[in-house]
Amino acid sequence: MKQIITLAFALALLANPLFADHHGLPKPDKDGWITLFNGKDLAGWDGNPKVWSVKDGYICGQIARLQGGNTFLVYKHPFSNFELEAEWVLVDGKGNSGIQIRSKQSANGANKWVVSGYQADIGNGWYGKLYEEKGRGVLAGKYKNKPSIKKENGWNKYKITANGSKLTQELNGVVTIEFDDKDPKKAAKEGIIGLQYHSPGGFEVRFRNIRIKPLK
Repeated sequence: MKQIITLAFALALLANPLFADHHGLPKPDKDGWITLFNGKDLAGWDGNPKVWSVKDGYICGQIARLQGGNTFLVYKHPFSNFELEAEWVLVDGKGNSGIQIRSKQSANGANKWVVSGYQADIGNGWYGKLYEEKGRGVLAGKYKNKPSIKKENGWNKYKITANGSKLTQELNGVVTIEFDDKDPKKAAKEGIIGLQYHSPGGFEVRFRNIRIKPLK
């Protein structure tokens, strides 16, 4: 009887999508970093194929006209406490984007790539700030240190740390915000990673070298 129960439990666990996602993650390197983008294709990611593609080793978000509101490229595996690194370019400084953490995905009619939650913002006047998409809005809009953005479409680097209630964003080596989310009802402890493409479109954003290091 014990063997039957154990087998049934194992089968149920394997059928659980969270279990499958967890065991589908790339293997971490010797320092614990997990590569989320392989530089070749969008394996592990889900998004509007009319917006997202891979070019020359980076993720490209681009469309002439986006209908149905903001859209996101989602890495569906949930993460809780971690360090996340990603390089990005907002081509010619046009448009708006961001990196979602501890977020939730919910379909909205024809647009099934809708995400809500914490966002490390990318855009003129917003670089390095913390926003909550479809939530409380600006959570940290006053800089601890003001970042410098690379000129001539150079690659910028975000390092985002989520540890317990504390969120820290570092942009190009400068800590831009530190935020302690003490809201017992609205603070998120776990969620997905996502890349934003903001409506109405007409711009290009690029991402590469995306990796995450779970924290104990």
